[in-house]
Amino acid sequence: MDFENRIKKEMTEGIVKAILEDAGYRVIDSGIEKVIRELSCMSSFEYAKLAYPDAMSRLPDFTVMTKDQDDKFLVEVKYRSKWGKDLFEEIRPQVEIFGELVLVSINADPPNHKGLYYPSTYLRCCRVRYQDEKYSVQLKYEDDQVWRHYWKAVDELKEDSLWWAMSQLDKVFPLLKDRKLDAQNSIDSAIKALSGILK
Repeated sequence: MDFENRIKKEMTEGIVKAILEDAGYRVIDSGIEKVIRELSCMSSFEYAKLAYPDAMSRLPDFTVMTKDQDDKFLVEVKYRSKWGKDLFEEIRPQVEIFGELVLVSINADPPNHKGLYYPSTYLRCCRVRYQDEKYSVQLKYEDDQVWRHYWKAVDELKEDSLWWAMSQLDKVFPLLKDRKLDAQNSIDSAIKALSGILK
């Protein structure tokens, strides 16, 4: 991985970790680069030569648990300067191995037709799962001024409003909702800290 991409990856993961820890979650680094730190200094070619098993090389970035350890999320974090639905195909082998993941994504250049600034404009998440040979993503829609979630096959996704159909973090990580104001301040601070790599 080249230096600039490594910096973006580290910053993105660090910010997501800080937001979740600030809300009271336990966040455990579980990605292979964190478990075997020496890998981060290798080129893609050197890493490929080591031929780690697929399940190891596709470990999610974080295992996130509540303080009581009665609920857990496997979390994959992705930063994109140009975000698109192809990201779901990129993580498909990982989802097939683990069954279900939460994808947390930072989009440096989100579609923002109204020109409004909210931290959640840049930071979204969704559950993705592979179940009964079907690969699907959980999206949201508005019904009678109430947001509802539904599962949609990844093969049927359309690019146009996909970013906005993903959820804000507090819809997937409920402890953020319990501390709404603090969480909003944390997310706002996180996005400001990332402003150097956002468009």
